[in-house]
Amino acid sequence: MKRILIIDDVTDRAAWLKASLELAGFDVVGLLVWEQVDEHSIQAALADVIIVDANAPGRDTLEQISLMSTTLEKPVVVLSAQKDQRSIEEAMRAGVSAYVAHTVQGEDLSAIIHVAAARFAEHKKLRDELKEAKSQLSERKLVDRAKAILMEDHGYSEAESYKRMRSLAMNKGKRIAEIAEAIIMAKELSA
Repeated sequence: MKRILIIDDVTDRAAWLKASLELAGFDVVGLLVWEQVDEHSIQAALADVIIVDANAPGRDTLEQISLMSTTLEKPVVVLSAQKDQRSIEEAMRAGVSAYVAHTVQGEDLSAIIHVAAARFAEHKKLRDELKEAKSQLSERKLVDRAKAILMEDHGYSEAESYKRMRSLAMNKGKRIAEIAEAIIMAKELSA
C-alpha cells in the first residue's frame, strides 16, 4: 500500500500532504482536484490508497468516495472531515476506510494509511463472503425448485432428482445450478 492518490482542492494543503507522504516513504502517484475526479482518472493513477480532503462532504463527494471504495475497490482515507456524527456515518456508508476529523501531523500518516488498508481488506473479505453466501443460497433455491419439478413431472424421489441433476451436470461439464436453470426453463416453456 505504497502508491497514494491525493484528491484535494486546496493546493497548499495538497502540496504539504504530498511532501509528508513522500517523507514517510510513500509514492504519490497523482494529485487531483474534485473537478478532475472520475473513474478513469482514478484508475489511471494506479493507486493503492486514495486520500481525500473533504471539509464538508456533499452528496457528489460521497458518491465519488463510494465509487472509489466499492467499484474501484480502493481504500479511501478522508482527512480534515467534519466532526459531526451524521457526516461520519454518511462517509462510512459511502465506504470510507479511515475518517480523520482533526488536523493530521505528518508522522500520523503512515499509521492512518495502514489502518485504512487493513480495514478495507477486512471489509472486502466480508463483502466477498456475503456475496458468495448469497450466490450459494440462490443456487440452492434453483436446485430445490428443479428437484420439485422432476419429482412432480417424473415421480422421482428428492434424492433421485438430485442424483440425476448431479449426474447430468458432471457429464455435461456444467454446474448443477446451470442444469437446474435448464430444467426450470424447460418447464416454463412447456407450460
